[in-house]
Amino acid sequence: MKGWCKIRVAAGYAGISDRTLEDWLKQGLKYVRLPTGTRLLKYEWIDEYLESFVEAENQVDTVVNEMLSDL
Repeated sequence: MKGWCKIRVAAGYAGISDRTLEDWLKQGLKYVRLPTGTRLLKYEWIDEYLESFVEAENQVDTVVNEMLSDL
């Protein structure tokens, strides 16, 4: 998806609450603030932020598998 959106729409796009999105903004999710005070995000920035948490391998599965192999 391309384009810009406001906070509420961005939260809906990511499937989270407005409050969680506010936390993400504090943690580094990029946004712009217009002279009117309106904050806008690019859908691309939301995707990039979420992709920064992708793990190559599920670490929980790795730990469990290692523990089971020792039994």
